[in-house]
Amino acid sequence: MVYLAKKNGGIIHHTDLKAMKDLDGISAPTLTVTDEEWERNGSTAYIDANGDIKLGEPPEVVARRNEIKALEEEEKALQRELDNKDYKVIKAAEVGVVLADTDPTLHTRRDWCRSRINEIRDRLAVLDLEEDAA
Repeated sequence: MVYLAKKNGGIIHHTDLKAMKDLDGISAPTLTVTDEEWERNGSTAYIDANGDIKLGEPPEVVARRNEIKALEEEEKALQRELDNKDYKVIKAAEVGVVLADTDPTLHTRRDWCRSRINEIRDRLAVLDLEEDAA
């Protein structure tokens, strides 16, 4: 079993009730969970807005991680698109073909991709700073 309690604005956890009392002066845990449940939730807990101990990571941490993952995936897709279009531009230039004549949206789309990648990188930098501050 894992025993959790609040102390000094944080959460402590023990696997031994006597140790919880002897080391932290807490005679009764606020929450008791099985070892499996504790591990299934990443061996983490947080205090919610109501002051209750909840297993897992806070929703804002999960949301930030999901946003980072989505942004990174979008950036990779845009970069692949740019790489593909760059390859076409280079190959066309090698044979003297002006792709803008055959695909008038090419340059506009490439500019948009680069702009969006910069926006994503700016947002990722902000999210990184927020994580460091947390």
